[in-house]
Amino acid sequence: MCYHKRPAPVYRFITARVLTPMTATAIVLITLSVFAHAGWNLLGKRQPTVAFFFLATSTSTLVLMPVLWYHRTVFPWTSPAVWVLVSVTGLFHAIYFSSLAGAYRHGDMSLAYPLLRALPVLLITAISFLLGRGHQITPSGLMGILTVVAGCLILPLKSLRAIHLQDYLALCCLLALVAAFGTTGYTLVDDEALRRLRQSLHWLPAPHITLFYVPLQTTSTALWLALFTLFLPSERERLRRLWREGRSQAALTGLAITGAYGLVLASMAYVTNVSYVAAFRQMSIPLGALLGIVLLKEPRYFPKLLGVGIISAGLVLVALD
Repeated sequence: MCYHKRPAPVYRFITARVLTPMTATAIVLITLSVFAHAGWNLLGKRQPTVAFFFLATSTSTLVLMPVLWYHRTVFPWTSPAVWVLVSVTGLFHAIYFSSLAGAYRHGDMSLAYPLLRALPVLLITAISFLLGRGHQITPSGLMGILTVVAGCLILPLKSLRAIHLQDYLALCCLLALVAAFGTTGYTLVDDEALRRLRQSLHWLPAPHITLFYVPLQTTSTALWLALFTLFLPSERERLRRLWREGRSQAALTGLAITGAYGLVLASMAYVTNVSYVAAFRQMSIPLGALLGIVLLKEPRYFPKLLGVGIISAGLVLVALD
């Protein structure tokens, strides 16, 4: 007897909400981006210094120079306000990379990486409420944000039976919070800078404006990290040692950073709604935690695994809102 079963709810969700607005090309590009992002964080965990990220971002800057040269005719049309924003975003990026290095130096990647990916969502939400824009957040989006909060509260614990304040005051968690402030800062600044560029360069397609801005952002970041490295004696010594022994690894990290972002930009041409790109990218959270646990032999506390899963689910809810 032949009959057709009704599609299962999960199957209907996947086909209606993911596969329809995302082509196979987009899925492949974002998946590659996810692995590249988690991969460069793994390399950064192995060399968690400001000097390492200075060499990495310098490599990114060199790679992107031809893109900047291609858009050289745009420079006269760029307002002074945009140049100020470019400088500020570089500072926030430098704070992010420096704090990221500190978090990885003092704690597990499987703890720091999920926090670094999740906390900016919470901070940007808090800023939205402070600016009186909380009404723009829908109930389902707020549910996703509260889910992320729950995951962040569970993630640092060693056991669900014993909650200690020192679990949250660990240097790794505090530096991850500082890095999240850096991410929040450059996210808001980049949004304002791109908005101004779209107004002044209205004849250029949006992708070209982004391709013009990214090399400026990367160059500014490299310059700020150069200052951080030069003014910190310990980082100057690490830079000398890295140049002798680890510059190829730093260069690879820089290529992965640039490649991960480039793949995300490319994937946006193959989706009907960019929120699905943001949702799919959350695959990097469990992947990053898994790399830390499996390759770096980090502790696999049950609250850590549970927190990673809850954070991933919450961020997907936010992105799909």
